[in-house]
Amino acid sequence: MGDAHHLNAAGAALPSARTLAAVTEQLQLEARIGGYEAAHAVRPRLDGLYALAGNVLGAAADEIALTESATVAWQRAVDALRLGRGDRVLVSRSGYVSCALHLLTLERERGVVVELLPCGEDGALDLDALAASLEAGPAALLVVTHVPTSSGLIEPVAAAGELARLHGVPYLVDATQSAGQLPLDAAAIGADLLVATGRKFLRGPRGTGVLVVRRGLLERLAPTAPDVRGAEWTGERDWTLVDAARRFETWEGSHALRLGLGVALAELDGLGVASVSEHLGAASDRLRGELSALPGVRIADPAGAAGSAIVTFTVDGMPARDVAAQLAVRAVHVVSVPASHGRWDLEPRALPAVVRASIHVYSDDGDLNALRDGVAALARLSVAPRAELAGAASGNGASANGSAAGAGAGAAGAGAAGSARPPAPSYPATPGPPVERVDAVVVGLGAHGSATTRALAERGFKVVALERFRLGHDRGSSHGETRMIRRAYPNPVWDPFVELAYDAWARLEEATGERLLERSGGLFARPVGATDALRGPGCTVLDADAAREVFPAIELGDELEGLYDPAAGLLHADRSLRALQLLARRSGAKLRDAEPLLAWEPDGDGVRVDSVGGRLRADRLIVCGGPWLPSLVPQLGLRQRIARIVNVYLEPRNPALVVPPSLGCFSFDLPIGLVYGIAALRGRGVKIGLDDGREIDPDRPREPATEAELAELAAVAARHLPAAAGPIQSSLTCLYAFTPDKRFVVGPVPDLPQVLVASACSGHGFKFAPALGEALADLVAGTARPDLDFISTTRLEAQPAQ
Repeated sequence: MGDAHHLNAAGAALPSARTLAAVTEQLQLEARIGGYEAAHAVRPRLDGLYALAGNVLGAAADEIALTESATVAWQRAVDALRLGRGDRVLVSRSGYVSCALHLLTLERERGVVVELLPCGEDGALDLDALAASLEAGPAALLVVTHVPTSSGLIEPVAAAGELARLHGVPYLVDATQSAGQLPLDAAAIGADLLVATGRKFLRGPRGTGVLVVRRGLLERLAPTAPDVRGAEWTGERDWTLVDAARRFETWEGSHALRLGLGVALAELDGLGVASVSEHLGAASDRLRGELSALPGVRIADPAGAAGSAIVTFTVDGMPARDVAAQLAVRAVHVVSVPASHGRWDLEPRALPAVVRASIHVYSDDGDLNALRDGVAALARLSVAPRAELAGAASGNGASANGSAAGAGAGAAGAGAAGSARPPAPSYPATPGPPVERVDAVVVGLGAHGSATTRALAERGFKVVALERFRLGHDRGSSHGETRMIRRAYPNPVWDPFVELAYDAWARLEEATGERLLERSGGLFARPVGATDALRGPGCTVLDADAAREVFPAIELGDELEGLYDPAAGLLHADRSLRALQLLARRSGAKLRDAEPLLAWEPDGDGVRVDSVGGRLRADRLIVCGGPWLPSLVPQLGLRQRIARIVNVYLEPRNPALVVPPSLGCFSFDLPIGLVYGIAALRGRGVKIGLDDGREIDPDRPREPATEAELAELAAVAARHLPAAAGPIQSSLTCLYAFTPDKRFVVGPVPDLPQVLVASACSGHGFKFAPALGEALADLVAGTARPDLDFISTTRLEAQPAQ
């Protein structure tokens, strides 16, 4: 990538173009209107950084402090502990030089006792030794470096955190080399303190750092040198600290760099750290394998390095610094890490230095191949006289330096040639960042946001759509291959809207030329005689024998009866989402992913919107935020429960019976809840899910399905779908946002007509996406939609049964 093969993400990764633009645009704004004024103009974006950092690091926004580097974050946190004589600090051997020097200074000057913890056979922290050390007596602090600077080792930070909690010892995790390349959740691993830098795997600018201080420890810590940013001077000799981690910040900081960090964090959050980690782990494992196969090349990573994006190695007969220099001649950028940077790690392994290569998402096969081939060439040359190698390096270096000097002189000459005074700068009349004016801003590009964006754009509205994650992400409720569509609903109030949905899907298929809806029929089982069960136009009640004639795969038994809906079927969810977004773009809409909404506020009869990408002024704001709707529009006062839903795909025992027309979509109203599913299609097994689940925080990483949850769904299949009840092929999870009445929330926010919402669809909203998009476009255009009253925002207090 760029002018060379950059394999030094663990030093300073390459920022994206958007990150670079955020920095330079803010600097330009400061040059036009002044630093204070420019900071005020982008205040919502700066304030939004705390939530962005919390999303990536697993902490609340008020547990985040922004610093100039990870080292500054470390020093402020450790100093706030006010360690003194006899205080034991237990430290993993993976510690970085700057952190080690700070601890050793405390040991030398204050009498703190620094105890180095031994490593196990795999090179990682010996957890048994840690437990023994914690049991030996009180400890003031446990410090573990997640990934060291000197290898690709991944320390067991979660297990260490469990031991720290058990003994009530504050726990500090140095995530400098892991944040951005490995999934990280400070709360889940039990970290009371965590430090990270922006310049490495987060791909932010240099000069940025993050400190996490968990709420449980915050109240016990005070900075040794409080600053006006984190404290208020309340009396001649009194002050109070901010009730947040920001008490560790100082007033002075680069707002331009922090805005760049915000863009980098948003892009990473959009990609998903888990996906990034999986990609980097596979690529680095391949690189380790290829390098270890080269004669004379030795991998220096301990056994616990699998999955890390850092690969360290040595070349026989050639110092690490010379290997790095020779690779630089070949435009392959790696670094040499001397023992003095990781003495607790490298010295016991008798390694004076290692060569460190570190990859990121921009590293491609060409980069990895260039490194492999360059190392192979050096390994062959290592038998040559060292003087010859040194001379080659020196000659190439002189040539490069000479060229650079010439370029510098030329630039200086050009600068000196002009003698005229430069024109005076012009200043805007009203200080503030550039404002993009649009007709509508849509927030959220799931099914409903994408449909709304498309409908507005096709009507000629100028639309910008913001998506917090990457398009096609799996963090919400719109991902996956299939969804159900049906006319069967318990309340006839839904019937007209269902028909609108079918019509809208037909028009969408016509517009795209794709088959998005497949009618297979559906059988929906409920307890015999149920009064609040599904019903619908054209639907027929069937007993077990009649149901078996329609769908031979289904066994209702004596306790259930079925409702057959011949118009029911499945929607190709991922294909539909792409189609809506493609049509939106074709009509001129701007779709911006990895760009979360940071703040909005009414602006006359319109809305001012701030995102990590800048400021917009819109006539209308339409928020389709799903699980995040209450935090995006707190004025709505929405009560909703976020549930993690589990789906499985089952290998059929009788494949002929579990595909249309022998099986379509189905559901079973059972004591455990509503179990729903879709027939097997195109090599995938039968899909089955439970229409409820454990309540979760949508900002926390979702746990995979448990064995108990998988067994529960398998048992339903064995009882009611024996033809499908084979082994589980795969499982997935998604989020449902439930309202108390399981109806949607659609329409303008009370007392804020310029802000509309469409969300909280309680697990049955996908089928309405194109119809909802058209309905919202009508509302934006000023067309009344009384047919939406039963799902309106004004009916939230009086919530009838579904």
